Amino acid sequence: MQDRKTFTQEELMVIRNNPYVKDATANAIHFTIAFKEEFWRLYNEECLPPKRIMRQLGFDIAVIGESRVRGIVNHIRKQVNNGEAFRDVRKIPEKQAQISFEHQLPSKAVQIIQHKLMYLEQEMEFIKKNILADNEARQKR
Repeated sequence: MQDRKTFTQEELMVIRNNPYVKDATANAIHFTIAFKEEFWRLYNEECLPPKRIMRQLGFDIAVIGESRVRGIVNHIRKQVNNGEAFRDVRKIPEKQAQISFEHQLPSKAVQIIQHKLMYLEQEMEFIKKNILADNEARQKR
């Protein structure tokens, strides 16, 4: 089990007021790209310890918790090692992402649908070619 605590409403207000926080819930903090870049710069280039960096960036370690600080370091290090750009939201695999067209501009929704249609057409052509190649191979036997 994780030893992460849940934030109270008062703690959430303080956390959300930090300019490096994109959003915060009772269980999680979503940091901005600027936070991740600055944290990595201070950690990697200036070799500051994570707790000191968090204090320097305006966070109270007693509120955040030491396990979250370790998690932040690991998460940012993992993004850097994977060559990923910093994001201020979690990466959601495309197949799991639910696209809601109600909140999109009509032109953007049409572009998304056109892109998906072209992708599906490419997939169908690939499948057809594989079936044709398989049939030809069976006939040669």
